[in-house]
Amino acid sequence: MFLSLSVLLLLPGILLCAAEDPTYQHRDWTTGKILQCKQCRPGSYRTAHCTAAKETQCAPCQSDHYTELWNYLNRCLYCNNFCSQNQEVEHECSSTNNRVCRCKAGFYMMEDFCVTHTECGPGHGVQAIGTPKNDTMCEKCAKGYFSSSSSASDQCVKHQDCSGASVMLLQGSAFHDTVCGTCESLANGGDDLRLKTSFLSPHNRIIHKDQEDDFTGDSALPKQRGPLVDVIRAWLAQATPEQLKELAKTMRNSQFSSIGTKLESILDEIKQRNPTCSL
Repeated sequence: MFLSLSVLLLLPGILLCAAEDPTYQHRDWTTGKILQCKQCRPGSYRTAHCTAAKETQCAPCQSDHYTELWNYLNRCLYCNNFCSQNQEVEHECSSTNNRVCRCKAGFYMMEDFCVTHTECGPGHGVQAIGTPKNDTMCEKCAKGYFSSSSSASDQCVKHQDCSGASVMLLQGSAFHDTVCGTCESLANGGDDLRLKTSFLSPHNRIIHKDQEDDFTGDSALPKQRGPLVDVIRAWLAQATPEQLKELAKTMRNSQFSSIGTKLESILDEIKQRNPTCSL
């Protein structure tokens, strides 16, 4: 009880001391005495030391100058932070703070330079969007999700489900969505069949080498496939429905026999699941 009462009696004095302006020592050259002079508030500077008769003289900082702390400086500091390329002002210069810059949207600070946020490539999505201080964080798309483009903001997207009258024409991967279509559209040799055959071509193996384990291509495929793939893609784009329907047989009898066989097996499966539809 006695201890608590003592603390209560001392508390006003403690608060009074804490509320007092900070001071600095200065020798009065007239008297030779060491004086405790009050410091100047943030946003101002000292114009004259205190004397035995006068307090410290302070004045406000002029434009483009500042003092952030209590001080007894004889001048204010110059606002020397200038926002460079790819930067913008976060806090403008004032009497109490220097100018503060930050990276513009789409950039982050790395070693004193604002660098463009990394884009997550196909097969990867954004785990954490980049900030003015941190780069984009990417992650590989989990099973059942995909990303087909490069982006600094898009996450991996869930594969669509083929339901109702639609059938799965192509199983989704980390790089593309599941492709769905109807038996009728395949029978008519429309875009569904054209899309299906284009995905079965060696084209995907060239663009997404990380995905090669997902495909079972011909061991006899030539190593220099670029020009050949361009020819296949051009042919698929202009092929007639009748030509597309015969594509499986044509490929099975060529150097792309395994692709042709795979296409035929998929079409057979669709026929079995849709006996009323003729392919």
